[in-house]
Amino acid sequence: MFLNMLDIDEKRAFVLLAEKMIEADGIVVGREASALAALKAEMGVSKSSQDTRSIRELSRLFKDRRSRVAALLELFGLAYTDTNFDLGEQNLIATIAQNMEFTSEEIVEVENWVQDHVSLVRRALALMRD
Repeated sequence: MFLNMLDIDEKRAFVLLAEKMIEADGIVVGREASALAALKAEMGVSKSSQDTRSIRELSRLFKDRRSRVAALLELFGLAYTDTNFDLGEQNLIATIAQNMEFTSEEIVEVENWVQDHVSLVRRALALMRD
């Protein structure tokens, strides 16, 4: 949804962080893999590179507040894909957000927005059922 706001280096960093996100709970379910594939397609990124940069280094590649918020919104959305936002994912997002210099209040605000968005999407899908 917001990934078009990222430049190519930010997109590559996002993919690497997103891959870490879906692996954070030790289980990659089909929905997570499909969601990541859709995000890559949205960005025009076909695959990730073998990159050894740390989470801190990747998190700091986002150049401005807009790109940092966009990335964090999308990472939270990915975390909620499997409806189980587990401790490993929570810790990873907290680390990424802190490295992006978000306050605790801002992190909660972004997560709340994503939860509201997920709820609205579910309601919309319910409206579409026969």
